[in-house]
Amino acid sequence: MHGSYIDIHDNNVVNVNIDRATVCVDKGATLHSSCNAGRPKRAGKPINKAFSYDAGDETNVRLQLFYNGLLALEWIRADTDLRDFLSLFSGEETTRRIVWTGDINSLTQLFKELVTRKHFVKLPEGETIWLMVNARFWDHEGNKEFGNERLGSTHPPIDIKDDLDLLVDILNPNTSLKAIRDRLQNQ
Repeated sequence: MHGSYIDIHDNNVVNVNIDRATVCVDKGATLHSSCNAGRPKRAGKPINKAFSYDAGDETNVRLQLFYNGLLALEWIRADTDLRDFLSLFSGEETTRRIVWTGDINSLTQLFKELVTRKHFVKLPEGETIWLMVNARFWDHEGNKEFGNERLGSTHPPIDIKDDLDLLVDILNPNTSLKAIRDRLQNQ
């Protein structure tokens, strides 16, 4: 089955995941059915905050264009719910994750541009970029974290620079929506 796994620690089955339905087991007794699946932890505490993005009245339009761009590039799964995607940039409490189907290098470069270099997307106070990316995105299989170390050791992809530039421009509040739409139509 796609996405299925069993975690075994000290000869005890700890987690069983069968197509995203997770059951936690402790010494043979079922504890609960969610195991905080999808809620990464830092020092034992779940990360419940989202990135924040604010472009005033254009926020939702820009995020929907961003979402559509990621779908068109096939960097997120085609069944990604728009509401789940928008919640990742709300700055509010969320446990939602998006499955990243693109290359890990494109994910890291995109967020380096949006968060670190351009400052269009903000991190919750006290969080780091790779901890947040790891908290909000699953790998292409849809059930694994990328890991902070892996995210931090990627290389900028050269062959997708134009795609990255367009996606970053979509969230640039100083770029007019008309200019973005014109660019999208010319591609």
